Amino acid sequence: MIKTTFPPSILQYIPFFFVIWSDDLLTISEIAVVKKIIDEDQNLSEKDRKTLNGWLNTAQPPLDTEIKSWQRAISNSGIKLVEGDNHPLTSFSKKLISQNGSEHIFNENLSAIEINLGIQPNHYHHLFEVEVVQEKTSHYYDPAEIDQILKGTYHREIDKFRGILSKSIFSWEIIKNKEEFREKVLTQVQYLAEAGYGAMAYPDAYGGTGNMSLYATIFENLMYVDGSLTVKFGVQFGLFGGSIQKLGTKKHHDRYLTAVGKAELLGCFAMTETGHGSNVRGIKTTATYNKEQDNITIHTRERTTTRNI
Repeated sequence: MIKTTFPPSILQYIPFFFVIWSDDLLTISEIAVVKKIIDEDQNLSEKDRKTLNGWLNTAQPPLDTEIKSWQRAISNSGIKLVEGDNHPLTSFSKKLISQNGSEHIFNENLSAIEINLGIQPNHYHHLFEVEVVQEKTSHYYDPAEIDQILKGTYHREIDKFRGILSKSIFSWEIIKNKEEFREKVLTQVQYLAEAGYGAMAYPDAYGGTGNMSLYATIFENLMYVDGSLTVKFGVQFGLFGGSIQKLGTKKHHDRYLTAVGKAELLGCFAMTETGHGSNVRGIKTTATYNKEQDNITIHTRERTTTRNI
C-alpha cells in the first residue's frame, strides 16, 4: 500500500475535500466557497495553494487513488469525530494537524465551508472510518415544553393536523419514478383539499375560513412530511389560488376559487418578469396584456395564442 504524507497546511483541508467530493459532484457554489478560504489562507505556500486549487478542477477531478489517500489520512489518525461539537468537521480537522504540533497554522476560517455548504454530520459520518461520538443532549430540555411553545396560538389546530399527517397516505418513501412520485404528491394535495386545508385562507363563501395566519402555520408544518408536498400545496392554494383571490374580482372568485380550494381546478406558478432574480432570465414563455382588447397573448417558441380574461 502506498502511504501518502500531507504537510499540515494541506492536511487540514483533507476532511473537507473528502466530504465535498464524496458524491462525485462539485458545484460552482461549492468551488467558490472553498476557493475563497484557500485564497485568504496566509499560511499556504504557492505550491500548497496550487495543489488545493487543483483539487477544485472539475474538468480533471481527483483520481480514486487520491481520494483513497485522503481517506487513509483520516482513518489512520485515530481521531474521534464528535458530532456534538459546534463545527464537527472543523474540529476534527484541527485535531488532525494538532497531532504533530501544527495547530498554530490552523485556518479557523475552514468553519465557513461547513457553514456555507450546510455540511451536517449525518451527511458524512458514514464516510469516516473512525469512531463517531454522538453526544446526547436531550436531557438539557423538555421536548414537550419546547413543542408547546413553538406551536403557539394554534396548538389545538396543529395537534389535529398532525393527526391528519399521521395517516398512511402521508408516509414518506423514496420514489425514483418521477411520474409516480408526482401522482402521489397530487393525491396528498387532493386529500388535504378535501379536509378543508387548501381553502383555509379563502373567504367563507368559497369554502374557507379567511384565516391566513393559520393557513401559513399549516403550510409550515407540512415540511415535517415532505418538502415537495409543501411546495405543491403552496403553489396550488397560495400562489395560484392566492393570486386569484387577491388579484381577481368577484367574477373570478365565483368562477374559480371554490374549485381551486377543492383541488378540482389545478394551477401552477408562472413569472414573466424577465429581469427578476430567479432563473427567470432564461424564461422562454411570456404573457402580454393587451389593454384595448382586454386579453392576454401567450407566446412561446412553439406557438402564440391569445386568451380572453
